[in-house]
Amino acid sequence: MRRTLAVLLLVALIAYLFVPTARSEPVVSGMQVQAPDRVTVGDRFHVIVTLDAIAGTKVGLAPGALPIEFELTSTPKTTSRSISDGRSQVTLDMEVAAFVTGQGAIPPLVLDYEEPDGTKGQVVTPSAPLTVSSVLPADGSQITLRDLKPQLEIGSAGGFGLFAAALLFVLIALAVVCALIIRSLRQKPAPVAVVVEAGLGPEDRARAVLEAAGVAFGANRDFVEYYGTIAVTIRNYLTERYGFHAFALTTSELREEMNRRGLDRWQSRLVDGLLTQCDSAVYARYMPALERADHDLTAAFEIVEMGRPKLEPLEEEAREEVAAR
Repeated sequence: MRRTLAVLLLVALIAYLFVPTARSEPVVSGMQVQAPDRVTVGDRFHVIVTLDAIAGTKVGLAPGALPIEFELTSTPKTTSRSISDGRSQVTLDMEVAAFVTGQGAIPPLVLDYEEPDGTKGQVVTPSAPLTVSSVLPADGSQITLRDLKPQLEIGSAGGFGLFAAALLFVLIALAVVCALIIRSLRQKPAPVAVVVEAGLGPEDRARAVLEAAGVAFGANRDFVEYYGTIAVTIRNYLTERYGFHAFALTTSELREEMNRRGLDRWQSRLVDGLLTQCDSAVYARYMPALERADHDLTAAFEIVEMGRPKLEPLEEEAREEVAAR
């Protein structure tokens, strides 16, 4: 009897020392999006992921897991509460902003985890539905224009003023010639020809060209002409609206200049992404899906409308009365 008991104890000791015990990896138990009823480009919302894991497990978003259409707006927060059998419910709260419109989803995300014993690994979340609305009028109607304010009167210039004006004209002409030469060397496509009504503001002139580009692309499917027109129109619009030479800057330089001037951060982010896409289509002959090309045109309209000056309260009321009629 004693010999049998000793053998059983020895077997149990060997099993404890040499046979690995089963270990349960973290399991994603839920993923949800907490957002207002209407989310637009740049709005912040929360993506919350819950996991069932061993107590003390650390969880975080893997590098590069979030697609380029989304951006973290703050450091993700992790909380944990004990459940049972040495396990905890870990919650990862991520504040995110979207930079693409339409009905879509937060794609599956890769999460890194590290257990108390140093074991590391990754788990993948499910996707979560998300709809990002456009700030443009749903019926496609134009925004009512307001009259220009009275212009400042400037007296007649003296002799030196005329000389300075002539010199400035010559310098501008040389700059235009150089720009045209560089443009021809790069074989950059000319924008779509369109007649723009006189007296329109920068936003409406840009919209007219963009709408014409969309119509032309629907007929000829010329990606180079289409994206070239979008890029030229956006750069010309930024130059006219904000007073700096956007057409003379690279895409990265343009983003830095907009940030330096304190312009809308989301507008700067949209400009950077859109012009990067245009460069790929024009110079690398990249041909995106037709749905993506349509989204890129919508992004161009978003950039233009973000720069439109806000109406005064009385002007806003007048515009609503006209729309009601």
